[in-house]
Amino acid sequence: MNAKKVLELNGDFRNSPLLDTARRLHACFTRHGIPYTIIGGLAVVRNGAVRTTVDVDVLLEKQDREKARTALGEDFATGVDSASDRRNQVEVDFLYSGDDWGMVIPLPAPAAHSVFDSALGANFMDLRGILELKTAVYLHKKAEDGIELAAKDLADVVALLRANPGSVDDRLLGTLEPTLSKELRRILRRVRPGR
Repeated sequence: MNAKKVLELNGDFRNSPLLDTARRLHACFTRHGIPYTIIGGLAVVRNGAVRTTVDVDVLLEKQDREKARTALGEDFATGVDSASDRRNQVEVDFLYSGDDWGMVIPLPAPAAHSVFDSALGANFMDLRGILELKTAVYLHKKAEDGIELAAKDLADVVALLRANPGSVDDRLLGTLEPTLSKELRRILRRVRPGR
C-alpha cells in the first residue's frame, strides 16, 4: 500500500473509510449479539495518540469466529481470520480472546476493556487495555524479533503515555500484570522525567 492510499484511508478521521468500516462492523455485530472491541491502531488513535493505520483490528471471542464470518454477509469478503470491506476496501483482522502468541498476557475478552464511543460509533479498547496490550506486544516482539520490529508498538505506548498524562498514574499501573506495569513505569520515567 502506498502513502497516498494510507492518507486516503485515514483522511478526515470521523468521515474516513476506516471509521465507516468500524461503524458498519459495530452495527452488524450488535445486531447479531456478538461481543467485540476494536484494538490496534484505531484504538490507539481513539485513545489520543497521533498515528495512521490501514486496517481495523477486531477482538472477538473464539467461539464467535464462525458467527462473525456469517454475520458479515455479502458486505464483507471473509477469510478465516480476516475480512475485506467491499464498500471501503478496508481490511479487517480478527483476533481472539485467550490467544497469547507467547506474550506475558493472553488477549482479554472483548468486553473486559471495551467502551462504546458515541462520537465514533463503535466499541474501542479503553486506555488501560490498549496500554497493557501494546506493552505486551512490544515486549514479545522485542524478545523474539528485536527492537527494530518492536519499535512501532513502543512508539504507540509512548504516544499513549504522552497523550494521557493525567490518566496514567500509580493506581492504573498497579492494576496491570506486574511485568507490564514495571515496563510501563520504566517507559514513563523516560517520557515524563521527574514524574
